[in-house]
Amino acid sequence: MNEPSFRVDLTKEQFVFSAAHFITFAGDICERIHGHNYAVRVSVEGPLDENRYVVDFIALRDAVLAETQALDHHVLLPRDHSEILVSEDDKETTVRFRDRRWVFPNEDAVILPVVNTTAEEIARVIAERVRKQTHDKFGDVLTTIEVGVDENCGQWGVCRLPW
Repeated sequence: MNEPSFRVDLTKEQFVFSAAHFITFAGDICERIHGHNYAVRVSVEGPLDENRYVVDFIALRDAVLAETQALDHHVLLPRDHSEILVSEDDKETTVRFRDRRWVFPNEDAVILPVVNTTAEEIARVIAERVRKQTHDKFGDVLTTIEVGVDENCGQWGVCRLPW
C-alpha cells in the first residue's frame, strides 16, 4: 500500500514584484529592456510532522516574501551570460551586449546567478534562496520545493528542486 504524500502550496497576493529585464534568444538576439509585474507561487512536499502539517505556512510565506521584496523595482541582470557582460564599481552597474551599453545605479540593479533572466531561471534562484532561508527551521524531511514565476498573466516558468 502506498503512503499518502502531502504538499503545501502558497500563492499570496503579496508574492509579486515589478522588475525590468532583457534576455537573449535564438542564439544572438538581445531583446530590448522591458518590465513585468511578476507573480510567484511556491510548493513544498514532505511528510506531516507531529502537528500534522508539512511546514509552518508563516515561515514559508515570510521567506518567499523576503525574496520577492528583494527583486521588486529593480533591473534583473544575469551574472553568468557569455555575452551579456555585467560589471560594478562603487556607484554603478554597467552592462554590455556587443555594441549596446546600459548603466544603472548599483541600488537599482540585482545581479542574479543565472545565464539569462528568464522566468524559469528566476524561479530557480527564488527556490534555492527560500530553501536556504528555511532549511534550519524545516530540516531535512521535505522532499521537494517548487517555485513558479508568472511573468505575464499566465506565462509561468517553474523550477522544481530536491529539498
